[in-house]
Amino acid sequence: MAFKHEFYRPRTAIEVKQGNYTFYVFTINSNDLLKIAYTSPRNQDRKRGIQRGLDKNRLKEIGQYYQSTKEPGILPNAIIISLSKDSFFKDGKINICVKDQGEAFIIDGQHRLYGFLPEYANGINMDLVVSAFIDLQDDMKAYIFRTINMKQRKINPSLVYDLIPMLRKEWVEFEDYRAKFFVDYLNTAENSPWRDGVAMLGGRERTITQASFISRLKSLFKKDNVFENEEDNELFEEAIQVSLLVEYFQALKETFPKAWVNKNYILCKDVGIAATLNLLRLVIEDLRKKKKKITDDKGLMIDKNDFKPYLKKIAGFSFSGEDYGDQYLGEGGIRKLTKELQRTILG
Repeated sequence: MAFKHEFYRPRTAIEVKQGNYTFYVFTINSNDLLKIAYTSPRNQDRKRGIQRGLDKNRLKEIGQYYQSTKEPGILPNAIIISLSKDSFFKDGKINICVKDQGEAFIIDGQHRLYGFLPEYANGINMDLVVSAFIDLQDDMKAYIFRTINMKQRKINPSLVYDLIPMLRKEWVEFEDYRAKFFVDYLNTAENSPWRDGVAMLGGRERTITQASFISRLKSLFKKDNVFENEEDNELFEEAIQVSLLVEYFQALKETFPKAWVNKNYILCKDVGIAATLNLLRLVIEDLRKKKKKITDDKGLMIDKNDFKPYLKKIAGFSFSGEDYGDQYLGEGGIRKLTKELQRTILG
């Protein structure tokens, strides 16, 4: 064979045959792959290209992940490419041609690869696992891209959150870790109104999933909210926070017993939890205005009875799904419901 092109040093590869197709699995440094890689974003005329265009925000996020010192920025899943007919496999080694115009067409994994560009990864590079076809036709490139991105199912976010206790604490954002603790406690503690009321692995057997509950509880850590991460925040200790949630939810349960963890009502669904947690800051602020002592050196000083006068003002709100239909759907529905409840309480 007469070689008319320059080649990378041959690298050991595994030949894999699936049906009528053959591909090769090997490793290559991200810097080397970037030199020969190219993509083909689908244009507006929809007559050319396969992939979506590169998203700079996503590239920046991936690049930051590679640079992370807090958690290991590893990338064990394979990038899928198609090499030109000038590359070849011989004697257990893949010989990759080096071209000015690009040699490796990225079928899947373009953001993972281009996240290593210097402007995103700040010089970080690593060896990557690659599955490479040779001279794959455009119809099969499109087929593989479509199959990977259409057939795969998104991971259940409740399952992802459920893995948090298995991880090192420094690998998890503070808000995720603390909110996960809240949900575990609320779902298991004997004194909790939520006992066995959360779908911890997702699904529809309960009124709310773990993922939805955690996302709503995390809002309490935002700036100016009740659990804001500030040294002088008297409501920042874990024990105080979980006690406050138990008392608040118990007050909700006793004020709306028919609607509590009832699938026919929106109170304990995502929209209801989001809206009622939005009320918590308002109630705490009003208690402070009334000179009510919230905590002392022993812990929380308020209980469910301090919340009930506020909740009784909205007791006429049924939270019935039958009554309200689709009035309160999505984030817009949460904002609408929050405003209505706040208006009633303030009135």
